[in-house]
Amino acid sequence: MRYLILCTLWITWCFLHSFFTTTAVTSWFRERLGRKFIYYRICYNLFSLLTVLPLLYWQGNIQGPVVIPLSPVLKIVKLTAVLSSIAIIAGSFFSFDAWEFLGTRQLKKYIDRSGESVVISMHGFYGVVRHPMYFAGVILFTALMTDSQLAQFLGYLILAAYMVVGTIREDRRLVRELGDVYRAYQKKVPIFFPSFKSKYL
Repeated sequence: MRYLILCTLWITWCFLHSFFTTTAVTSWFRERLGRKFIYYRICYNLFSLLTVLPLLYWQGNIQGPVVIPLSPVLKIVKLTAVLSSIAIIAGSFFSFDAWEFLGTRQLKKYIDRSGESVVISMHGFYGVVRHPMYFAGVILFTALMTDSQLAQFLGYLILAAYMVVGTIREDRRLVRELGDVYRAYQKKVPIFFPSFKSKYL
């Protein structure tokens, strides 16, 4: 039963994490909050963090059988994959306005989206794959699934699947919002499988 509850909570977390970034929901809050919408991003990030930590803590304390045990050599491969994915996430994070991503820059200046220019980062990891953070997330959670107990395996499996779904969803959202600018980017940089031939590298 606890595994079922854990999986249900993880799926609920993933749904809410995605739901509050949809265009319909953010537009609804923008219309009703007005200038106070500048707090939306930071509140969203805090909500995501404060709700994911208890889940990670609980699943880490559920004892169970080890899934996909690894040999010492494969454990080194796992560690390499984990560190590489973290490096990709860190590198991708600093390829754009990190403070705006966290929601702190909006607290200093009210942003009128109608006046924003469309800018797509096409350098670094974004010249290799369109969604490097999601790509790294899939690698990270897939690696963590190995040599882990059943509760952790299930949690990381759901998160890895969420990364794949999130990649597709984000790509479609950006097409709707950015139109031809993003379609041109799609033609040059792949969504899932990295390409090291991009002229943006």
